[in-house]
Formats: sequence, C-alpha cells, structure tokens
Amino acid sequence: MAGISAEQHRINRINELLDRLDEKLYAGNMDRNEFAKLVDQRSSLYIEAENKERELKEVYKIKL
Repeated sequence: MAGISAEQHRINRINELLDRLDEKLYAGNMDRNEFAKLVDQRSSLYIEAENKERELKEVYKIKL
C-alpha cells in the first residue's frame, strides 16, 4: 500500500471485486438465485465506490 492512501486502496479493491463479478455475470452458467445474488453484490459495491469517491472529493476540497 506504499504511496497510496487507505481510501484509494479501498477504491482499488472495490474495482477489483467489480471486475471479478462482471466476469462471473457475463460468463453465464448460473441459476437465477446465484445471478440475483451477484447483481446485488455488484450494486452494493458500485454504491460503496461512489460514496468513497464523493467523500474523497469533499476532503480534498476542504484541504485545497
């Protein structure tokens, strides 16, 4: 984590998880329940990423 903030590390991790979920979703070969669960996880991660990015923007505005 050298050179990046904890917040940026968290955003990078969320993006990695989203990439993996996208791969699973678009690969197919799953039942309806598994698909719904993955879509829910994906939506939650997008919301979390947006919240983190908004928080960072607010922090940097204050520091500028």
